[in-house]
Amino acid sequence: MSFESKVVLVTGASSGLGRATADLLAKRGHRVYGTARRPAAGGDPGWTMLPLDVCSDASVAACVAALRAREGRIDGLVNNAGHAFVGAVEETSLEEAKAQLETNFFGALRMMLAVLPVMRAQNTGRIVNVSSLAGAAPFPFLGVYGASKHALEAISESLDYELIGTAIRVTILQPDGMRTSIGFHHPGTDHPILAAKRRQLLTRLEEGAHTSGNDPLIFAEEVARAIESDAPSLRTAIGDMAKGLIEARRTLPEAAFRRNVAERAQLLPSSGGA
Repeated sequence: MSFESKVVLVTGASSGLGRATADLLAKRGHRVYGTARRPAAGGDPGWTMLPLDVCSDASVAACVAALRAREGRIDGLVNNAGHAFVGAVEETSLEEAKAQLETNFFGALRMMLAVLPVMRAQNTGRIVNVSSLAGAAPFPFLGVYGASKHALEAISESLDYELIGTAIRVTILQPDGMRTSIGFHHPGTDHPILAAKRRQLLTRLEEGAHTSGNDPLIFAEEVARAIESDAPSLRTAIGDMAKGLIEARRTLPEAAFRRNVAERAQLLPSSGGA
């Protein structure tokens, strides 16, 4: 385990998981740069905020160039910027689906493509991609969000293979409900049968994001572990529900697992157990 100071770029750091991560990494002695589309004036204690829109090629290039000009290297990238589209598949327009993937998948890919030449030249680096429980176990009304995270997981694993022979590693984090200010986006059209059930799930998701979810510090600690480890894990589930459901998907028969998820989403009468 190596704890020397590293230059780390954390996207989506204006609040929530990104801010908690930037704060913790700075406290641990790393040189941290957070990003936001419109950074607030006044800065942040212990770390620097840079402007970044992960959906813009020019913005990504400018952000990475600015960081290289300041530090001369990039040791870590935390791809945290994103939002969650909550909608049934039949409520989702192609434009809404494209917007979800543009941020969660293509935004993360833009960042990886921008920092990888720097890390290749250094022959060292850590890329931490923020997936979700939905990236491992699809959930009702989170189909497009889950698709964006499935895509991110697939490209992350492929990239990690392709980096064999270097000291660059990729880590995928799979958190469940966290107390964070993630933005929930909604369909422009309600399905006459499914909208009410979707709203029930959204209420629970919003409650978790604001009050009942896991402490963002738990997430930040896993990011720090991935950044600092000499041999980080490819995947790490964060939170009891994520760990339990991912293990259930691996071990339960398909029908039993699907019933488990359907009951959690209140699509079936509860059997009295998880």
